[in-house]
Amino acid sequence: MKRLALVLMTAVTLGLAGCGTTPDEGANAGLGGIGPGGMDGGAGLGRPGGGDGSLYGGAGGAGGAGAGGFTESDRRVYFGYDSALISDEARQLLQRNIPKIKSGGGVVTVEGHADERGTREYNLALAQQRAEAVKQFLILQGVNAGKIKTISYGKERPLVDGHDEFAWTKNRRAELLFQ
Repeated sequence: MKRLALVLMTAVTLGLAGCGTTPDEGANAGLGGIGPGGMDGGAGLGRPGGGDGSLYGGAGGAGGAGAGGFTESDRRVYFGYDSALISDEARQLLQRNIPKIKSGGGVVTVEGHADERGTREYNLALAQQRAEAVKQFLILQGVNAGKIKTISYGKERPLVDGHDEFAWTKNRRAELLFQ
């Protein structure tokens, strides 16, 4: 009898472990997984279960004036839909800022953001992955890990209000804040 109870409890536990929040209407599904080769070898950073495994994929972009020693074009890294992959353009932007980050006395906060599609929980996780991807890239480029902290805002702090592709593109980002 005890064995049957143990088997049933194990089955229930495993069944519940498979449950979780799924994204709304398929939004944000299939991030690239961690792949072989390291950052410069095309390793993906993100949730397993999709993507091409390449860290340098997706969309990039730039903006105007900003704060904390960086202009908006210097401090915003944009991401493709449902992705935490750093584009070539974003990689170049980050590399241009490495001397400023290394020579600065303060901490750089990398804020991760997502567009409005998907659940709150999913977008918080996706935004955290975006912030962590930027952090890992900077560390692999020689920035002291102690100078970088990350925070996820998910869809809670949109840069552009709206329910269209323009707004969504601008809200899929990570921002560098120099403190």
